[in-house]
Amino acid sequence: MSQQKLYDVYVSYPPGIDSERINACLLENLPENEANDLIQALAERSQAIIAENCTKDERENAQQYFSYLGLDVIIRHSLELLPEEIEEDKVQTIFDQCPVCRTMIDNPEETTECPTCRLHFATATEAAIARKRIEWEEKVAFEHKKQQEIAHRMQLEKLAEEKRLRKQIRAELNEKMEKELGAWRWMTWFKGEKVLIAGGIVLAVVFLIAAGYFLGQSGK
Repeated sequence: MSQQKLYDVYVSYPPGIDSERINACLLENLPENEANDLIQALAERSQAIIAENCTKDERENAQQYFSYLGLDVIIRHSLELLPEEIEEDKVQTIFDQCPVCRTMIDNPEETTECPTCRLHFATATEAAIARKRIEWEEKVAFEHKKQQEIAHRMQLEKLAEEKRLRKQIRAELNEKMEKELGAWRWMTWFKGEKVLIAGGIVLAVVFLIAAGYFLGQSGK
C-alpha cells in the first residue's frame, strides 16, 4: 500500500499589501498567542510555516482559512514520507490557486503551469511571483485601457455615422419638400390662369353683345 502524501503549509505577506492591516486581521481572528507568534515569524522571515505533515483535507482547510485572512499560502510536499532519493530542491510547490492571477487550479498535483498567466510553478520563487504579478497586473491594466479605447472609437464612429445619416435624411426631405412646393406653385398659377381666361371670355361675350346691340340701333 502506498504511503499517504503529506504536506507542509507556509504563509507569507502578499507583495504590495499593507502588512499591518493583515496583522490586525490575524489578531482579530486568531488566539492572541498564535497571532503574535505568526506575526513574529513573518517579521523574521519571508515565509512562515503554520502546519507540518498535513493530510490533503487539513491542507485545504488551512489554505482556505489563511487565504481568507489575506495571506499568501504556499503548499509543499512534506519530506518526512518522501523517498530518500528525492532531493529537497526537486520538491515542487503545489498551488491550488495561482499566486499571480488567482486562477483556481483543477489538478494542482499534476499541473506545472498556470493556464492563464503561464506562471511556471517549479520556478515560482517569491521574487519570480512578485515580478510575474507586476507583469500580469500591467497586462490586465493595458488590456482594460485598450478595450476602453476600442469602445471610445466605436462610439465616435457610431456618432459620425448617425450624423451622416441625419444629414442625408434632411437632404432627402428638403428635396421632397421642394418638389411638393414646386408642384403646388404650378397648380396655383394654373388655377389663376383659368380665372383670367374665364374673365376674358365673359368680357368678350359682353363686348360682342354690346357691339351687336349698337349695330342694330345704328341700322334703324
